[in-house]
Amino acid sequence: MGRAGSAVAAPERREAAPPGYECLDAEVPILYAPRLAGKAGELSGYLAQGYRTLGRILSVEPPGIIAYLVADEDWREAPRDNARPYPPGLPYFTRSVEPPALVLPGDLSPAFRPRTAATLPLTVWHEMAHAFLLGREVVRTPAWLGEFVPQAASAAVAGRVGLPLEEHLSRIEREPGFTVRGFSAPAGAGDQMSFQNLLLLLGADALEEFGEGFLLNIFHALWEEDDIVDGERAEELLGDALRQGGREWLVSRPEF
Repeated sequence: MGRAGSAVAAPERREAAPPGYECLDAEVPILYAPRLAGKAGELSGYLAQGYRTLGRILSVEPPGIIAYLVADEDWREAPRDNARPYPPGLPYFTRSVEPPALVLPGDLSPAFRPRTAATLPLTVWHEMAHAFLLGREVVRTPAWLGEFVPQAASAAVAGRVGLPLEEHLSRIEREPGFTVRGFSAPAGAGDQMSFQNLLLLLGADALEEFGEGFLLNIFHALWEEDDIVDGERAEELLGDALRQGGREWLVSRPEF
């Protein structure tokens, strides 16, 4: 896959929303089920925080995106990349519509844990980071790197906006029986969540050890990569992004 330049926001096309949905005109517009108007207002704040903060961290113009806040009964009608609907309650990013969209459920799946005041904003910023990363063409990478980047980015946004993470991180199981490099799909929802949580811990610790500058480095490195990234190359890219001592630090981490 070759490189591509920055994505240009296409004219808004909103007919992908289920009938009767309303629009909250905001920095990131939200199409929402009328009964979820209160949740739309809450999410709008998180979306704006992530949109502005990630743009600053990455020194890029934020991509043109929209959000869909979808009621449970409409989940099968939500825009998506695949023919089969995603499991209910699992947010995702899709480029199947223009502008590309974050698809957010009215209620997160019970698989999301731990449940703290940080769970929802971290989840929103995680999907926002996917939107930033995929605003340009990106080659295939190992799952651990593709998910580490948005997990670390969500932790960086939390740090910038003053959202405390200590309680949330303290409730994560640190030894689920696999490492992030050893995790493989298919896996159940519990193991998938444990995998994501290990990456969040690793990302938060990387931010503390190396500062948020490595995020700019890894995003731009992935945008500039031309060939499919294998496991060895993924470690090299992240280690180089962390800069001095980065590779040694990575291999010293028990969850890695």
